[in-house]
Amino acid sequence: MDQPWRSWQFRAVVSFLWAPTAALVMAQPASASRLQLWRLNPATNQLEIRTERAVQPRAELVYNPTRLVIDLPGVVLGSPQISQNYSGAIRQVRVAQFDPQTTRIVVEYAAGFTIDPQQVRFRGVTANNWLVQLPAPQQQTISLPPPPPPSPPSAPPTTPTVPLQMRSWRADATGFLVLADRPLPEGSYTIRRPRRDRIEILLSNSELIRNFSPRRLELRRFGRDRVRAEVRAQSNRQVQITLDIDPQDADWQVTPRNDGFVIVPSTTAITPPPPPSPQRPSVIPPASAQTPVTTIQRIDLGGRELLIQGDRTVFYNVGWEGNRYRIRLRQAQLDSNLREPRLVTGSPLSNIEFRQEDNQTVSILLTPAPNFRILGPRPLSAESFVVQIQGANDPPASAPAPIDVPPTATTQPPSQPVPRGRFVVVIDPGHGGRDPGAIGIGGIREKDIVLDISLQVAQFLQQQGVQVIMTRTTDIDLDLAPRVAIAERARANAFVSIHANAISLARPDVNGLETYFAPGRSSRLASAIHNSILSSLNIRDRGVRSARFYVIRNTSMDSALVETGFVTGAEDAANFQNPAWRTQMARAIAQGILNFLQGR
Repeated sequence: MDQPWRSWQFRAVVSFLWAPTAALVMAQPASASRLQLWRLNPATNQLEIRTERAVQPRAELVYNPTRLVIDLPGVVLGSPQISQNYSGAIRQVRVAQFDPQTTRIVVEYAAGFTIDPQQVRFRGVTANNWLVQLPAPQQQTISLPPPPPPSPPSAPPTTPTVPLQMRSWRADATGFLVLADRPLPEGSYTIRRPRRDRIEILLSNSELIRNFSPRRLELRRFGRDRVRAEVRAQSNRQVQITLDIDPQDADWQVTPRNDGFVIVPSTTAITPPPPPSPQRPSVIPPASAQTPVTTIQRIDLGGRELLIQGDRTVFYNVGWEGNRYRIRLRQAQLDSNLREPRLVTGSPLSNIEFRQEDNQTVSILLTPAPNFRILGPRPLSAESFVVQIQGANDPPASAPAPIDVPPTATTQPPSQPVPRGRFVVVIDPGHGGRDPGAIGIGGIREKDIVLDISLQVAQFLQQQGVQVIMTRTTDIDLDLAPRVAIAERARANAFVSIHANAISLARPDVNGLETYFAPGRSSRLASAIHNSILSSLNIRDRGVRSARFYVIRNTSMDSALVETGFVTGAEDAANFQNPAWRTQMARAIAQGILNFLQGR
């Protein structure tokens, strides 16, 4: 029997008042958008969401039990939590205030049911009215293993007498990985810090294999001064690992794993400093320089990717127009000899259109074929990128699976632009070339993420008349000293290095934004960028901090280093894979730089 549509008008809900939730609702800012209505029709598997103002939903699928989690950034619930139970494959829908600026809707499925995240479809009827088409639930077949045969009584457990065999170790982007013949037992090690620049880890009942190598390692993490590590076998089956670190570093921690253990920095929270006092706005003279126009030379479809290539840096943003995926290229024009891509039977796209909107804007419209979805752009270099397409039968992403939600509105340049001027800003995308930076959930690489964000930051600043110099615009290997030299030669007004953070993959709970300035230097630029990001995106705040990063410690102008999130964090990794989110991050960073240049 079909169930009727269930509709909730939140201003009328008063009978579910819980004291903790009521306190949260009272704390909501008056300027936030309110959730006006949600309704689920289980017969058609369709969820409707309506808010006061435009919203960009974010979604992911979580397992055990299966839950579709939909976040509405910048939206307040305006009422206590609501839970609605159903019969059938959908067990319950819960709507609650996840944090002061985010309303969360959770669709929970009954035990034994799941859905394909690739088949979840979001459709923006308007910017504030969304329809979410849920795929038909699939019942999982679960077979229990036979019970194990009874085992004879065992002797009481005793402490292992065979020492832990340490076989090798290596440094990665997050810390040090030590490989052994079994997990490191809890309580078999001690950590002490005899002085501020040294940490000693003493392992009991452990030994190094005869050909253990190397005995010394060096780690350069995110442009920070090098961390040197040494391992040494001692008497009485003890091994000592010594880390020579920066005196201002936090403590480090040991985390056991199945094949040994990892040594990584701890994540002790640091209270952010108070916001800087307002400064008198500076006068910015008019600009005369213009961004050169890029000629689009190739638009080619090959397999599951559409290649777009220009003769110089390509600036773009993406969005949806109905059921078509739109790519807008700014400061661009079509080559007169450009050939249209051919669509054949089985192509992942059913239609491709491109046109010259005006003298400096090119639009490309893509219509995905049935059973195909567009994942979004992936930069190849400053001059080219590909749009990735996925088929229904392609291997699904690993859980939790981020779900691509098409944006409804075109990305605009940052608001409150500075007057046109000759300010010079150096943007430094971290890592590159042979140095991938941090590797995160799903294999995402820091160097790819930060290059995409940095190129968009440059575009937004150039649109406001700021002269931008980038330390790299392609995937090249560049050491730290040349990055500083570029900024010094340019006599820049500001230097901003853009990175993505990381910790152990065993800590997906660690997420958030960190922004750094050099010790003893002004925090005004770092605070301006940090505050702009927090006011624009739903991201955890880990504060503005001082640290001895090489590139901000050795530049003479105002400098900041932005850790835009954790590639190893479940929340941040999903955001990094969303092109619209990366554009929002770039826009927020650019606005923070503009605020700094204005003296705000």
